[in-house]
Amino acid sequence: MSFKEDGKMSKLCSRRAFLRLIGAGVAGVLVAACQPKIVEVTKIVEKEKVVKETVIVEKEAKPAGPTEKIVRVLLDSWALGEVPFDRTAREFSDSHPGIKVVVQSTFEGWKTKVTAQINDGTLEWSAAGILSTDIDPAPWIKGGLVQPMEDYISASKEPGADTLLSDMIPTIKNACTFEGKIYSIPYSFENVTFNWRTDYCGAVGMTEPPADWNEWLRVALELKKWGKDQQIYPTAFCGDMNSDIDAMLRGATDKPYTDEGILDWTGPAMMEVLAFMKRLIVQEELTPPHGYDGVIDAYFGGKLATFHAQSSRGVWGQNAFGTDKVVTSPVIHKAKGVGVGAVYWCNNLAILNKAPYPQEACDYLIYTMGPQNVDFQKTVIRTGKTPVYNSIYENVIKSDPQFRIYQWMIDMRADVETAPLIPQNTYIMIEYSAYSKWWPQFTDPGSTMTPQEFGDAVLKDVRAEIAKQKT
Repeated sequence: MSFKEDGKMSKLCSRRAFLRLIGAGVAGVLVAACQPKIVEVTKIVEKEKVVKETVIVEKEAKPAGPTEKIVRVLLDSWALGEVPFDRTAREFSDSHPGIKVVVQSTFEGWKTKVTAQINDGTLEWSAAGILSTDIDPAPWIKGGLVQPMEDYISASKEPGADTLLSDMIPTIKNACTFEGKIYSIPYSFENVTFNWRTDYCGAVGMTEPPADWNEWLRVALELKKWGKDQQIYPTAFCGDMNSDIDAMLRGATDKPYTDEGILDWTGPAMMEVLAFMKRLIVQEELTPPHGYDGVIDAYFGGKLATFHAQSSRGVWGQNAFGTDKVVTSPVIHKAKGVGVGAVYWCNNLAILNKAPYPQEACDYLIYTMGPQNVDFQKTVIRTGKTPVYNSIYENVIKSDPQFRIYQWMIDMRADVETAPLIPQNTYIMIEYSAYSKWWPQFTDPGSTMTPQEFGDAVLKDVRAEIAKQKT
């Protein structure tokens, strides 16, 4: 028998050959066929010399067993540093045989690499974050980076999957939705707040947050006199367009956006916002340069009395100076009853488009971030991030004595419930670019640029870039 003929015999151990042989009643042939074969092979060793040798042909190897599913998750390093995604990955892997979750920090150019792998069918990651719902949804989704998650959430057998969406604060769920579909799920949200030092403000008689912009200005002027020798800034902004400009605009109007989906850069309410901020920053010199230069160093150095910034900064201050020294309050509106809820955004994770093991990745996200994982939710709260599930407010913040210091988060939930969603389009980064270009000129010491000139300049640049995007 030749090697070629024996190769045919080795296939008798396949499932299809097994069925054929059983049907023919030749079990004896099957047993013989599946044993190692000893055959004689004729070789020509030298010209005109024939040698025969015995060769053992091993039986066909059994197919490999099921392989372990490796679910790789990309996460921003700051999120990995704050909350225990790596620990929950180990726990999930230990409790789900055959699945191993590997959490990896994002790297420079990761979106480009992931997109390339999606396009050529070699994607090695299953999920990614952090998707920030104020700026990322449209670029990530329109760019084909992520896929809808409802079907995976519905199919999940993980505890918490059945209540994840219904327990979520409605406006938070809205921020996770794009064109009617859920594309990501959050582990927390943040909104813009007014954070103030009780000891510094108490020195000038302020025991409650300012009721309006006029009181904010009055207290800041008093703080300037009080803290002059110690070089304490009365107030400051954080230097982010959404947190500064958008949040202030929401405190002056209930319609901060135009019909085309951008900030109303030249509207009457924006003119009031810019005039007030110019007075604080340039005319009265109540803030660091430009409103925010070196603000974090000033804050942690004890050189800042009040801070218009995201809610987590309040907890940072409490951790640094004591829970009785810093209070987080809703943003200050132009006047009582004017405006809407402050800017907010969620810190989300999403399933990558064409991901390997998308269901297992979704299961891990629910296992980690769902409302049933109370220990994880408590860790999130301690970082200053606000929970996204109503049950956590009831069962932790309101009920657990150790979390009474975080009851200010209840006010943040109420504020977010009245907050409009930031327009979900690709224009926001264009606005950021134009704002960043013109803001220093508007707030340089001694600047004479007017609010109208600033608004016109930003709007001109934004519309020019939008026009390019549409062509």
